[in-house]
Amino acid sequence: MTDLATKPSPGADDAGDQAANPPVEWAPAEPAPRRRRLGLWLGIPAGLVVAGAAACSAILIAPGVVAAGADVGWHTAGAATEAISTGISDTEVTITSPEGDATFTGAELGASVDADAAAERVFGDHPLWNVGAWNPGAVPVDVSIDADTALEAVQAELPELFTAPTNAQVAFSDGSYSVVEDRDGSGIDVDALAADITRALAEGGDVTVAAATTAIEAPITAAAAQAEADSLNALVADAGFYVGDEKVAGVDAAEAAQWITVDATGDELAVTVDEGAAAAAVADTVASLPERVNREVVEEQIVTDSDGEHLRTVQEGENGRALESTDGVADGFAAQLASGQAAYELPVTEVEYDTALLFRRIEVDKSAGTTTLYENDQVVDTYSIALGAPGHDTQEGHFRVYGQLTEQDMGSCDAEGNFVPGGSFDYCTADVPWVTYFNGDQGFHGTYWHSNFGPGALMSHGCVNMTIDAAQRVYYFAQTGTEVWVHA
Repeated sequence: MTDLATKPSPGADDAGDQAANPPVEWAPAEPAPRRRRLGLWLGIPAGLVVAGAAACSAILIAPGVVAAGADVGWHTAGAATEAISTGISDTEVTITSPEGDATFTGAELGASVDADAAAERVFGDHPLWNVGAWNPGAVPVDVSIDADTALEAVQAELPELFTAPTNAQVAFSDGSYSVVEDRDGSGIDVDALAADITRALAEGGDVTVAAATTAIEAPITAAAAQAEADSLNALVADAGFYVGDEKVAGVDAAEAAQWITVDATGDELAVTVDEGAAAAAVADTVASLPERVNREVVEEQIVTDSDGEHLRTVQEGENGRALESTDGVADGFAAQLASGQAAYELPVTEVEYDTALLFRRIEVDKSAGTTTLYENDQVVDTYSIALGAPGHDTQEGHFRVYGQLTEQDMGSCDAEGNFVPGGSFDYCTADVPWVTYFNGDQGFHGTYWHSNFGPGALMSHGCVNMTIDAAQRVYYFAQTGTEVWVHA
């Protein structure tokens, strides 16, 4: 056997031999096992599998979880959100009642859930990694229902469950607006329906709920109608034409009510005014406004003494005024009434009054037997008088009026006007009219028991006797503080 180490190398001369007898190729030695590389190949995929499973368990919902009619097991929270929204819309709800049954989808009832919050809550309560939270079945989800959508859908299928409410009305009668009471209707209780659907979904299976009825309040209540009636009563009470705060021409409330319409068929009371009818109805009143409004200036008159002190205002001043025009007043009133304002302010020009000061005094001339009234030193009137008899002289001097009575018993009289013996006076004169005192118990007064007046007439116990008409004139001419001069 040739030793591999001493075997000669073939030369060029041996080419033919090699072709005929090819050399034997010795197989190389088997390589050593590469365990580290094999371990690396097998270890990386196994780690990925474990890490992926852990990641999935951290983001997925456990199997067997149903929320709002949707199976959300093995869903992410985001995918569960969409499934819950779709589930509640597609869920069939059968409503039973004595009048019949009807089936609706959640969408037809306006059912909805906060899908994001529901998905997050379901994931938090039933994560995939928590094996104990698997297969809980249906879980609670709060359902809300749009009342208008649900009522419309149920009323279309089960109209017998509904009774329409009756709005309160506002009507005019007996001179004022009053209220006709509202009446409640009836229908399904939407809040109870939402609670029943929520409970049924949590229990799983078909959703079947019994219709619960409730009272339906009228959109326009008696309280709302009363507020409108009060407003309208104030409106028609104010209706008219004004100069400042003075109503110079009013409009009858019943007449105004004929132009006003109160509609209670909607959700709110609607008040409208027939402006054309209102303008036509007040045309005659507007035509009469100048004679009602226009007036002359009234001068203020104040009585004074010789020092200029004001004693009394005997005539209140009043501004003159004139209506500028009646053009457009009727239409303006109607338009203003339609806006809710019935007190129409008239265009008026005013002229301010002046004030006259009246210095009044009274002079008693004993020698002439007269009493003279002066105003601003001009003689107003002169009257014949009777004075005090001997022993009862009418005293002379400068005095001031201090008291006035329209009628009085003089002397010693009882309550019935009869003489009382032993009193301070030896006489009794009952019902003496128009008394104006200026000096103690001496004053001017009317006399019905004699007619002796003039120079030398001495008839009284010190008073200035006058005819009844003259005494009345003095009574109204004088005021407390009017100066009286008595001289011979």
